[in-house]
Amino acid sequence: MAITVQEALQLPIMQKTTLIAGHKGLAKEIKWVTIVEVLEDINRLQQGEFLITTGFGLVENQEKQDTFTKLLSIEKLSGVAIYKDFYLEEIPEAFIDAANKNNLPIIEIPSEINFSMITRAILEQIVYNQMQLLEYSLHVHKQLTKMVLENKDLNEITNTLSTLTSSTILITNEMKSMKLFVNQNKDLTVQNSSIVKIMEHELPIWNLLEDCERNKASLQRILHGYKIAVYPIIANNHFYGSIVSIKLSDTWNEMDDIAIEHASTVYAIELLKNEAVEETKLRFQGDFLEEEIIHGNGTNESLILSQGAKIGYDFSLPQVFYYLTFKHLQEEEKELQVLLKKLFQTLTELFNQKNKGFLVRSRLDSLMLLTSVSGQNDEERQKNSFAIAEEIVKQWNYFFSDHPIIIGIGKCYEDMTKLYKSASEAKLAITLSNLITPTDSIIHFNDLGMYELLINMKDSGINLEAFYKDNIGKLIEQSKQGLDLLETLDVYLKNNQNMTTTASELFIHRHTLKYRLEQIEAKTGLQFQSADKRMQIHLAIKAYKLLTHLEKDVRT
Repeated sequence: MAITVQEALQLPIMQKTTLIAGHKGLAKEIKWVTIVEVLEDINRLQQGEFLITTGFGLVENQEKQDTFTKLLSIEKLSGVAIYKDFYLEEIPEAFIDAANKNNLPIIEIPSEINFSMITRAILEQIVYNQMQLLEYSLHVHKQLTKMVLENKDLNEITNTLSTLTSSTILITNEMKSMKLFVNQNKDLTVQNSSIVKIMEHELPIWNLLEDCERNKASLQRILHGYKIAVYPIIANNHFYGSIVSIKLSDTWNEMDDIAIEHASTVYAIELLKNEAVEETKLRFQGDFLEEEIIHGNGTNESLILSQGAKIGYDFSLPQVFYYLTFKHLQEEEKELQVLLKKLFQTLTELFNQKNKGFLVRSRLDSLMLLTSVSGQNDEERQKNSFAIAEEIVKQWNYFFSDHPIIIGIGKCYEDMTKLYKSASEAKLAITLSNLITPTDSIIHFNDLGMYELLINMKDSGINLEAFYKDNIGKLIEQSKQGLDLLETLDVYLKNNQNMTTTASELFIHRHTLKYRLEQIEAKTGLQFQSADKRMQIHLAIKAYKLLTHLEKDVRT
């Protein structure tokens, strides 16, 4: 631990010395003392060096005076002590002006004080301070280690750290949300990790947290008279969050840094332990969700209620499944697992804020989420389930917009033995999302429209392939040969037979559209005046799209 120039001047040996310049630089820290007679290469000086010299050769040599003046502008030095009456009767005004300009203390030493007496006194104080730091470091280490061994929680550890440093402490998680907070300053107000104020001044805590995570290194800033120190919590090269300490800058010392550094290790150990517990809990919940609910094996309501109570979940409320995955699944498996973990943390953060229960089953590239939904009827419940999905997407995009997600929502069921249907519906909504709304991030099963009817027909054993071939087989063959009459018909029916809108959407002339429609009538026998026939053809087009999409989905 270094000492300041101010502290050095308080030493008994320095009582006969005189500070003649650089009065504003007394807070500079002395890390080492160097005695120099002849200045040759000033670039070799190190940060924090305190230079002692007799000024040999400075009077006779202007070049050496210029070099010494340049030396006084080097920010590395903590101060300069010059002997008087050896070679210099008076310290040149140029030296004093340069020192004042750069806030570098110059101390005038009388000739009766020996070099060794000064260096010894300063270095003894530096060594003493270092010993104090080592003793304090050991004390903090023992105290925090004892807390871990006694299974103290993070709240108690945070209170202890705040006491050790006499500072306000914020603990944030990797989502930069504030998890723990101990305030030691009445002028400090904290709403969350984004809004921290000293009096009327808002502190840029969020930006500091981002810098800390990006660099995985501690950083410090002095703002409005306060020092803000941010230390990362890292284990296994994974960033778990940050420790933020806020304290009046003139009361901060190296012991505070030591305490926070030790605490960051303790937080990492505790968070690793908590993570292992949560992963076990999540795995148990996921297995229960998979076996009893998603696969539909849970047929006994009282047993489901009982098992739900054991894992802290209430199955008595109306429930809905969500299927969450990523729009662009091109990431490596390792990267995908990291994203899934962050997605789970986003869900945890959001639902904890709402004090709302949820269960999650992790898949290879997705998450299955089950939660309750309020509402007096199906319409209200669908609206509320959609609102939950919107909050998830909003929260995710705020942090991870480079990896957009897509959410499928199943129907809401009060009968817990039918929840497997909601799980299947949520996944199917994602599977068919490109057929419905390719650009949307949220798809409810009820948005499938005709496709829901076709799925039910397929599940009941109806041969959809035979159905669409009987109705539009010739158009499919024609489309494969180049002229996509099938698309023309699909767009025409979708636009309620509006010629202008259809031609505009297909980027063709109305006469071209009329010619194509005549070809379609000739090949299919379709009479556009017949509503029943139009419905039958439209359903056949949907059946063709559905089976083609499902076949492609299986291949990929």
